[in-house]
Amino acid sequence: MTSSRDSKAQEALDRLLTINGLSGDALLYREVVREVLEPTEAADVYRLRANPRSNDTVEDIYGKGHVVQAEDLGPGLTFAMTWAHSWQQTMEMRVAFGASGVPVDRVGVKVRVADLLAQGGLIYPVHSVSGERAWYCTLPTGSIEVREVR
Repeated sequence: MTSSRDSKAQEALDRLLTINGLSGDALLYREVVREVLEPTEAADVYRLRANPRSNDTVEDIYGKGHVVQAEDLGPGLTFAMTWAHSWQQTMEMRVAFGASGVPVDRVGVKVRVADLLAQGGLIYPVHSVSGERAWYCTLPTGSIEVREVR
């Protein structure tokens, strides 16, 4: 089910998409530990749960434009514009990916912008990721369908 946005939020979202060349068919990427992926009926298609406590800092373009903690905006996930291993260089990701030295099965996943927006979420520019343009996407339904990057 698609949630509706108020006109002010929709206008800000449309401006963000246009300025950054993000169409509904645009793909966004992230790396995850394979064990967090929930299988679906289709091969290489999974459900990925939203992070309720993201450590990313984002620009709240729907409010006053201040930089805020992503967790204050609601559960969601951060995705990058391009696929590259290890772009998620926050302390949170280093811990999640096995700073202990024990090998962790990591996998790249991708999602269409239209699928993120269909559930009524919003997209925020991330300020806490360096070296890659990244977006925090709120996920009102609590998860999103992703595909494995091959």
